[in-house]
Amino acid sequence: MTILWALALLLGAAIIAALAFYAGKLLWLLKQQNERQQQEQLLQQVKVLEKKRYLQESIVLISRAMQEQQCELSEGALRLWVLLDHWPQDNKPDAIQTYPGLYQMYQVVKNMPTHQARKDQDKKLTRQQDKQRQQAEIDLRELIQLDVKKLLERFQQA
Repeated sequence: MTILWALALLLGAAIIAALAFYAGKLLWLLKQQNERQQQEQLLQQVKVLEKKRYLQESIVLISRAMQEQQCELSEGALRLWVLLDHWPQDNKPDAIQTYPGLYQMYQVVKNMPTHQARKDQDKKLTRQQDKQRQQAEIDLRELIQLDVKKLLERFQQA
């Protein structure tokens, strides 16, 4: 009987040791997974910060160019609107309410063709679009300049 008890104890100890090894391995794998997740989260945060920095620098650069009349208001409005649209959601302004001049100019030029499509279209249509765009620039100049000032105040300090 003692041999049977000894074998049972030995078998029980082996089972407990195997289960302890398996549990340790699972804990080690879980620790590795958590570390990978933390690294991925940090990498994601760095990417978001880099994107915000790039967008901020671009917004400031274009706004300054518009303020110094180195960039047409229509082109600047189109570019700024796209940049604002890509700003991360955490503190994204309501651009339509905050920058009404840029929004109105964007509405005028957003569907106008650019680059090769502009070259390929009828010249008469191009002249009509240019006239419409130039008139909108004249009509919205003051409002756009106020919006540009607001953008610079917001994004130069950030």
